[in-house]
Amino acid sequence: MLIPAYRPGPELVEVLDAIPAGVFAAVVIVDDGSGAGYRERFAACRATVLRHDRNRGKGAALRTGMAHILSAYPGCGVVTADADGQHHPGDIVRVAERSAREPEALVLGARSFNGAVPGRSRIGNRMARLIFRMLMGQKLQDTQTGLRGIPPRLVCALPPITSTGYEFEIDMLTAAKHLAVPIVEEPVRTIYRRGNPSSHFHPLADSMRIGFVLARFTMLSLATAVLDNFIFSLAIRGGFQAAGAQATARAIAVLVNYPLARRAVFLSREPHRSTLVRYLALVTASGFLSYKLLTLVERWLSVDVLTAKILAEMALFLVNFLIQRDWVFVRQDDRAATDWDGYYRSPTPAARWTRRYTAAVLVACLRKFGGNIEQLIEFGGANSCFLEKIRKDLAPREYHVIDTNAYGLALLGGRGVNAHQQDCRAPALDLEADAVFSVGLIEHFDADDTRQAIASHFALLKPGGCAVLSFPTPTWLYRAARAIAEALGAWKFPDERPLDRAEVTAAASPFATLEFEKILWPIVFTQRLMVFRKRA
Repeated sequence: MLIPAYRPGPELVEVLDAIPAGVFAAVVIVDDGSGAGYRERFAACRATVLRHDRNRGKGAALRTGMAHILSAYPGCGVVTADADGQHHPGDIVRVAERSAREPEALVLGARSFNGAVPGRSRIGNRMARLIFRMLMGQKLQDTQTGLRGIPPRLVCALPPITSTGYEFEIDMLTAAKHLAVPIVEEPVRTIYRRGNPSSHFHPLADSMRIGFVLARFTMLSLATAVLDNFIFSLAIRGGFQAAGAQATARAIAVLVNYPLARRAVFLSREPHRSTLVRYLALVTASGFLSYKLLTLVERWLSVDVLTAKILAEMALFLVNFLIQRDWVFVRQDDRAATDWDGYYRSPTPAARWTRRYTAAVLVACLRKFGGNIEQLIEFGGANSCFLEKIRKDLAPREYHVIDTNAYGLALLGGRGVNAHQQDCRAPALDLEADAVFSVGLIEHFDADDTRQAIASHFALLKPGGCAVLSFPTPTWLYRAARAIAEALGAWKFPDERPLDRAEVTAAASPFATLEFEKILWPIVFTQRLMVFRKRA
């Protein structure tokens, strides 16, 4: 637990004493230049106390505390709370428990701001909340809360941020947005002491600083526009046509705008190979649209070319911001889990064709190697796209689907399927099927869990039965197609790892012999299909 404190009242000791022992591995307090008169109060706290020689601001205190925690407790998350008694001990514990349940998320202790809330706090939060929603695209109840559960990977990203005051907490939200850290809110009590004597929030000055942080994109865009239009006007006077002047001005402006937008506005530390490709794609598309708009404006309004260009750029300003915010500088997190609910609701455009091709190959293999199939099991088959084809061509008496996704299994309702909401790595079923199969399942686990998932196929298969496994394999085509999809922000399977043939063969060899294999090149994200026969 981390508490930044500047001249705290007696509430600090009271809150710490009320928190049960063992909730936190350690409590760290940063004395932000309170002075010698507060030494006894800090000494009464059951905590490690770090000190600033002078008051440097809440953000600076948080950064100092996080740097200490990174060194003393590497890999730990952090729960922050204010020193003014505005956070109830029970709420602090509840935020810590929510962080433990959702260790990848930034948990905000969200106040409701009902009842007797000081006007300056109400106004400050409303301003920050409104501007943050407009610029970051996320609706939050309480953007200024000091009660937060910060996941380990976000803790690592925060000490290098340069802001030192209350605006640091907005920068934290911005960093979470662009590191793909989910933000969740845990409702907490709204507590204000009479007169709010321990608060050091100054509504006008601090709200302006927060607004300054959130307006960085606007200021950078204006500065870039001045440069862009200056170069454009010089090029026009030098005899360039509008298209040539536009391309020249845009190319020079990009050299200034990209590095500043990446680091100063969106706080992105993603490699250039991902952000730069998306940024240049946006610049190209935006430049083309800008040119088309300026020619239309020039003709319709009968204005000079420079005025037409400025009007066109103004029309595209918000669109450019939204695309940079939600696509260019957002991390494509390879540690996140695939959003299967979202995938089932909105499959990729090419899925219909690839599923048809895969179904044809799958049915051909089951017919050739499975023989007369009475009982068939599909692992990971929520919202199965192979069901109708298999029923039509093979007509198994029983069709079982095993998956953990409740939404996808619900989509199978009324289709005559035996649906089992169970973990494919350890299904608790008494079945001996004639054939089992999975398509696009075993690659979503680490090596140990992949081995368990493969073993589960054979555990529910009768001796002599066939198992069909289809999974992405790292061909040159797969690597190229995935690199392009990730660069464009269109990749929907962050936890997918293409599997080598040897890994799957080694996991299946204790149970079965390999009878057939084929690489499905037409899928582009190439799949390797393997057919095994279970030994007696």
